Amino acid sequence: MSNNPIIYIHYGFSKYLPYIFECAKISNPNTDIILLGDPSNKEVAEKYGLKHFLLSDFDYGEDLKTFDSVYELIVSPVFDSYKHGEDWNKFVFRKWFILYNFVTKQGIKHFWHFDTDNPILSELAPLEHRYLHLDCTVQCHGWCFKGFFTNPEIIKKYGQKVNEVFQRTDYIRATKEGMSKMNVPCSLNEMTIYPIFAAEEKFNAENLDKVIDGGTFGDILSVPNMMKMGKLPLGEDAHITYLNPDGRFFCIEEATGRAIHMHLLNLSWLPIYVYDAVLKHLKKNHGKPTQPFSPNAKTLAQVSVPLKQKLKFLRKKVKNLLKGAK
Repeated sequence: MSNNPIIYIHYGFSKYLPYIFECAKISNPNTDIILLGDPSNKEVAEKYGLKHFLLSDFDYGEDLKTFDSVYELIVSPVFDSYKHGEDWNKFVFRKWFILYNFVTKQGIKHFWHFDTDNPILSELAPLEHRYLHLDCTVQCHGWCFKGFFTNPEIIKKYGQKVNEVFQRTDYIRATKEGMSKMNVPCSLNEMTIYPIFAAEEKFNAENLDKVIDGGTFGDILSVPNMMKMGKLPLGEDAHITYLNPDGRFFCIEEATGRAIHMHLLNLSWLPIYVYDAVLKHLKKNHGKPTQPFSPNAKTLAQVSVPLKQKLKFLRKKVKNLLKGAK
């Protein structure tokens, strides 16, 4: 394998990991796919052919020590900051220090990195030429690193900026005061500090939301992002997503009505049956001859939902109704 690797970072075991890993192996069979993880996710990584490395082996360095000493959990009163028994808000900062240590030690110059709830649906190597002139790419409306990296030093600089911002007394005080008054889940996180970094440091980045040659990496499927919205089988809001007969996925651009080929789907906050439907379509149809977009193709709104998940949804709905009646 000679393509630039895909690197995931995850602690703990999440039920969507098998779907994500299998999608990546199907769409990028000639690429090394790596998980920086822990003992709880080693088995699932290796089952799907990923190379597994322990986060703890790359948890070192003066910058990381500084971060651990200056970090504070700054959240709104209704924010849930713990997953798998750890402060995940802290982890989304720490992972960048660890990722830099890993790629530096391994001698990796160019690589792809996405969140572990984003199934990769296209082969990435043929797309890299678009981004070789950049230091990195971004997603989340330009608020966070994601995608293709050609300059690992940009990650080191970002980590140093994180440390600096946490030591800005006036900024931290004002952020705490603002957060304390919010009644929605909110935190000072990697997406909060990235715009500060982008404004104060010079580097070359481009947003992966941009449509190139009729395709894009898009953004969170459950949030409007230039694409037409609809409802999934259990009522969840999501982009209208077509399952094309050739194994590809298309969303509809709101402004133009044109079908956009999705190289990746960001499934954050969506239930597991959606991951299952995406994998099944990719697995069944990947590699078929390319066909034009079919407006008659099945959409995610038409996929079947397992009975177990329907019952779980109904129990949750009844519980919320009873709670609201009190």
